[in-house]
Amino acid sequence: MIGFPPVPTGSPAPPGLPRRWTLSAADGHTLSGYLPPWAGDDPSEHNVPVGELADRLADIHHCARFPGQTAAVYTAADRTGRPCEQEILSCTLDCTPYAEPPEPRVPVVNLHLCEESWITDLDPDGLLRVADLLRAQADRLDRVVRPALLAARNDWSAQGAPGPGGPGRP
Repeated sequence: MIGFPPVPTGSPAPPGLPRRWTLSAADGHTLSGYLPPWAGDDPSEHNVPVGELADRLADIHHCARFPGQTAAVYTAADRTGRPCEQEILSCTLDCTPYAEPPEPRVPVVNLHLCEESWITDLDPDGLLRVADLLRAQADRLDRVVRPALLAARNDWSAQGAPGPGGPGRP
């Protein structure tokens, strides 16, 4: 069993029952779905205008964040010419269960490499430090993020949540 990032205490499920999100329309109609244990936010809303339910459903996005590594990076935006500490290779575990095709409706990992940034002028020791950071992040991806993704997909499937083909389709 793997550990997931802490879950906010906003909507605990009764013991033994999976968490659920709920969209309640102003006219009393209710939509509900599975809220994975790794999801950081509960997208539940109440008194949603009926005409906005479809949009709110399409906007449901489950997410867990995993840290990257911090490195001294030169960026085009920093006019001082000095490196600044920046997180590289962070990632998120994401699922948008009612996304429009061809977007995936199952949990995926998105890896944020680095935005408009370069690590330059590395000497052998500097290159070794970067290699150590990359190995540490590769280890995290292999030992923490990939098991979280596999567990999230297995859990997602076990809950009968929408798959790649949409609700009710494999």
